[in-house]
Amino acid sequence: MIKKITQNVTKLIWRNSLFAFALLLSMTANSQEVDDEYLLNPGINSTLGTSTTPSTGVDGNGQMSASNTAGWTEYNSVAYIDSGGTDGNCHSEDRMFRLYKKGGTSGQFVAQTVTLPAGNYNWSFWTKWGAVVDYNAGDAEKPEFTISAGETVLQTTITTQPNAIETWVEQTGVFNNQIARDITIKFYKYGGVTGNESNLNQLMFVDDVSLKYAGPFTYPEDDTSLSDLTQDGATIAGFTESKTTYDIFLAGGTTVVPTIAATPNNANATIAITDATSIPGTTTIIITAEDGTTTNTVSINFSIPALGQEFLTNPNINTTATSTDTGVDGSGNMPANLGGWGSGANGSYAPTSAANGDCHSEDRMFKFFAKNDAFVNQTVTLPAGTYDWSFWTRWAALVTWAADGDVKPKFTIMTDDDGDGSWTAVQTTITTQPTAVNSWVQQTGTYSNDISRQVRIKFSKSGGTTAEPTNLQEPMYIDDVSLKYNGATLGVSDQDIMSFSIYPNPATDLISISGVDNIKSIKVYSILGSLEKEVFNTNQIDISELSSGIHLIKVDNGTGTAFTEKIIKQ
Repeated sequence: MIKKITQNVTKLIWRNSLFAFALLLSMTANSQEVDDEYLLNPGINSTLGTSTTPSTGVDGNGQMSASNTAGWTEYNSVAYIDSGGTDGNCHSEDRMFRLYKKGGTSGQFVAQTVTLPAGNYNWSFWTKWGAVVDYNAGDAEKPEFTISAGETVLQTTITTQPNAIETWVEQTGVFNNQIARDITIKFYKYGGVTGNESNLNQLMFVDDVSLKYAGPFTYPEDDTSLSDLTQDGATIAGFTESKTTYDIFLAGGTTVVPTIAATPNNANATIAITDATSIPGTTTIIITAEDGTTTNTVSINFSIPALGQEFLTNPNINTTATSTDTGVDGSGNMPANLGGWGSGANGSYAPTSAANGDCHSEDRMFKFFAKNDAFVNQTVTLPAGTYDWSFWTRWAALVTWAADGDVKPKFTIMTDDDGDGSWTAVQTTITTQPTAVNSWVQQTGTYSNDISRQVRIKFSKSGGTTAEPTNLQEPMYIDDVSLKYNGATLGVSDQDIMSFSIYPNPATDLISISGVDNIKSIKVYSILGSLEKEVFNTNQIDISELSSGIHLIKVDNGTGTAFTEKIIKQ
């Protein structure tokens, strides 16, 4: 026994020593000094010049290189150039970045990703232009310097508009990094493509970029941002630290105003909440910063969706949409994170033309290019309920869906309930295979949303590459997309009150509906939301041919109220 106790004590001492050593090593590795630089090759110099790091991410030959492995590794339509000729002088020798006048639907950009410990950081950079441009002259978004964590943009700064040619201008600022994480800094402009240039179709130069540690993390005294905003104890879908207006739809028949709570990022800020007096109504939150004078108001507008209400922004994909937040730029290219149709690749926002054919409804449509992986999506906040979706597609040539299922063109509905940026497909529909060239085909379906959440719809296809084309290497077009509210998805308690029931449950073949008068239709959906069967003007439906497992039954009485319940098919 004494020997065993001695062994256990020895092991404990050894483990604690290892832990103490690891902690000391971690503290040493993560220690930082004021003015420590966190960018690789911030001076944008070649490895033969003044750079102190060999991992510059640039290759010194005047062009960005696919073989770059560190530093400035993300880029498009950018050159790594020296002084001289029409480019003028670097801000500090011997290199600078030149963002081309135009090129590529994703714009001209250069970026670097670094791991930052928690803390406050001072950033700075210098820019110049080869010509004077007017940021407000066209549809292109203003050139930006952004700081992001994954897909989340944490800070956006509009670069200085030039008032003289070849004149370097410095910009500075502070980034408050609350937690240790990977951060991407990015310079971006959009000059358009050949034949469709934007007002920013001129050379832009970047030099001497810096991101230096300034001290431990602190929120500014004038900070009025929120770290959390909850409705009845759950974080509101689509919450961000700086968002000031939320439009929240509640289930039909709701009369009780939800309980709202807000938490400021700066613990010394104060919160004052004024609840809405009824539904519809608005709850307001006033955040007063630590300095006692800076304030910010957040408004939460509660309402109940109307039957048939459209939840997509610019569903017709037109430039004449009544909302200014259309998410498309009008220049013939896919959108670039403008809201609405928030992102896309390898496609264009196309008008009717001899090459494109006709839109389904004027004046625009989405065109997926013949090759590469093309997609376009939109993210919306949906209240609990059922939704009817529809869209139209056509192809410029006949194609076959003979390839593996993962490359068939898809319409996908996705959710991200934990908010980590990983979207999970909850309903996938293969778009209709064409039987005729340039013939529009409509597809429809229903999506059941059990809780209020953010939902992303996405169209995608893969045409392969020039070297390895797939059977889908032809242009595909999309128009008139819709996602309309079609009634509340009632909870069990509501259904009990209304005496709605399905029996037997579990069932093997025929099921019956009770508690609903004048039934217009009964629809059966898979657990992922795909319509499997539908009958009309009856209170019974045969499910014998359906697969075993859980299915959703939706009953419509023609008054705008939809009754939904799960059933187990044995």
